[in-house]
Amino acid sequence: MKPGTWNEDRDGNASDPRAILERHRAFWRRANSTALVAKMPQPYWGGKPYPLRGRAITEPTAITPDDVDIDRLLGVDRPLPDWAQGDMIESVGNIFPTAWMEAVIGCSIHASAFGCVAKSPNVDLRQAAQNFSTDAIFASKWFALMVRVLERAGECARDQLAVRQWHMRGVVDMLAAYFGEAALCTLVYDFPDALRVLADKFADTWIAVARRGLELRQRWNAGYVSAWRVYAPEPIIDYQLDASSLFSPKMYAERFLDADRKVLQAFPYSIVHTHAASLRHVASLIAIPELGGIEIHLDRETGVWEKEAFLATCRAIQARHKTIVLWGELNADELREFQTALDPRGLAINFWDHSD
Repeated sequence: MKPGTWNEDRDGNASDPRAILERHRAFWRRANSTALVAKMPQPYWGGKPYPLRGRAITEPTAITPDDVDIDRLLGVDRPLPDWAQGDMIESVGNIFPTAWMEAVIGCSIHASAFGCVAKSPNVDLRQAAQNFSTDAIFASKWFALMVRVLERAGECARDQLAVRQWHMRGVVDMLAAYFGEAALCTLVYDFPDALRVLADKFADTWIAVARRGLELRQRWNAGYVSAWRVYAPEPIIDYQLDASSLFSPKMYAERFLDADRKVLQAFPYSIVHTHAASLRHVASLIAIPELGGIEIHLDRETGVWEKEAFLATCRAIQARHKTIVLWGELNADELREFQTALDPRGLAINFWDHSD
């Protein structure tokens, strides 16, 4: 969508990109007077064939870069979405789970009808801390596939849609895949110094890959769009640390926070993805001056719904003048409650309503 043009969305509402983009710029300054809100279709949690060429799999099966059907991975084999949905902005990117960072550091990748997982290459931590090289990842066949994926996304998006960042799990997730979760839980005690060295190298790797991705993506309306449907006028990264849920706040802060801080300090805008299970680490994250904001998955599909805990976490984030993106199921009354209870400045809500 070129600046200054108009679009008619699926609800028949005329949307001026200049007005919507200005609201998103205000979101980052925490100067928006109302929250950014958009309703989404309820996600499908069932199995669906992983996008492979020439074969269909249901059980976890090892795959190679040559197996991946790029068009189906990106969803460009079907009509692309309108550029705006409600107050939020759509983009082109993978619509199936991927494990890019795990793949480029040497993990094997196994796909099934329910996603993909990485398996440890069975390496020794002390040797890896000494010998791991960020430069080597750019010779990986998986990285070559990543480049083709972004190039194809750009071809299909043209100037109508932004191309979003690769799905890149963060440093603690990379370490959990590299050694296995159980092994990582012992390595934090047995070899803390070597673990910090490797975590720092993985942070450098993450930064290098993200910067390469930014070079491959064209700006859209002079900026970039997050996977969480928020526009930023300068490069933005989507970061995550799901495996931090394995650790206490003290252990996370001692072993992994420095590496995450290094990543977040390297880019002008950032959103860190969190789940209900890892909210205990938010206090450490929002103390990082360079952090842009926190995305919170409400995770109601797990059967756990601690509304007051979510609201308390959101208030703590806002007290540190960080932005918030909420993502999950909310009915009409709950949506109003969140909008009323929280400061609208720097607040965005992507929701679906199961009761419809």
